[in-house]
Amino acid sequence: MNKTLYLIFVLVTTNSFAQKIFHQPSESGIWQYIYPFKNKDYILAIQYLITEKEPLGELCYANSYFGKRGVKADKIFWEENIEMRHVKDNITYEDYNNDGIKDLLIFEDTGARGGNSFYNLYLVNPKTHTLTRVKDFDKIVNPSYDQKHKVIVSYGLTGTNYYQLYKLDKKHILYKIGEPFDDTDNLNLDKETDAVLKKNNNPKPQLKK
Repeated sequence: MNKTLYLIFVLVTTNSFAQKIFHQPSESGIWQYIYPFKNKDYILAIQYLITEKEPLGELCYANSYFGKRGVKADKIFWEENIEMRHVKDNITYEDYNNDGIKDLLIFEDTGARGGNSFYNLYLVNPKTHTLTRVKDFDKIVNPSYDQKHKVIVSYGLTGTNYYQLYKLDKKHILYKIGEPFDDTDNLNLDKETDAVLKKNNNPKPQLKK
């Protein structure tokens, strides 16, 4: 075998082995497999507790792989390494970009002694079989989606509980709308949301930190 053919063989063999990610018999850590589409060949796999030193239930870095499984090799579309707490019942589905398709929310962590929850949001596109993670969504506390006003609502538990409105632009970039407002006894959330949207009808597409 000449050197060129040998090099190609090594590259293909190594690449195929590296891409066999899903459901390996000798997996390390704790794996969670999520199937966001009807076609179960598309998988989002999360590998928690990568090292034995990481305590169960604590915030640790986890590897995430999204791809399509194959017989001999899995095709990985993207992978990432993010902090995430391994807990049960950590996923929910809710439409966050008003396209009528439920998107994937994965729990990340809590704050304020467990009162505030943070999530990673993945926009689901069943036509193209793609998952798109929304950058900085995990900075939004206790998120929910207001279908009437087509906005993302954050509700923070602090000394004074407050609301903050957000939207996604056409490129799935998250940005704030207006300033936060307190949750008072006489607050009419529907009217206040209307007022904030009217006052900020041309917000800048950015998420202020």
